[in-house]
Amino acid sequence: MDDRTGQGQEAAARAKEVEDARALLLSVRSTVADLLAAVAAGEAGALGALVQKQGELESALKRLFETEGKYNDWIGKQTGRGRDGDIDLAAVRHQIGCRLARLRACCREG
Repeated sequence: MDDRTGQGQEAAARAKEVEDARALLLSVRSTVADLLAAVAAGEAGALGALVQKQGELESALKRLFETEGKYNDWIGKQTGRGRDGDIDLAAVRHQIGCRLARLRACCREG
């Protein structure tokens, strides 16, 4: 497998993880809104269900932030930038060296 193909697949997997976490968050958020309406209407058991969903929402948020952090770290490694925006010069030199090596190999074949 080509290194670029592997990177593309890994990026797609990371993006899917982030999207899955966001979908989970939206689902729980919608359920909480429904439960708040039930509590406001005075339905029995709605308050207990709301507390349970609050815990699920907190868990979903935590998962989202962790997944997003992993994704941002991975993107930072691919672009040669850290999370704080600093350029990783060693990574950039390595990427340039790899590209030059591929160009040299291509030129020798042609």
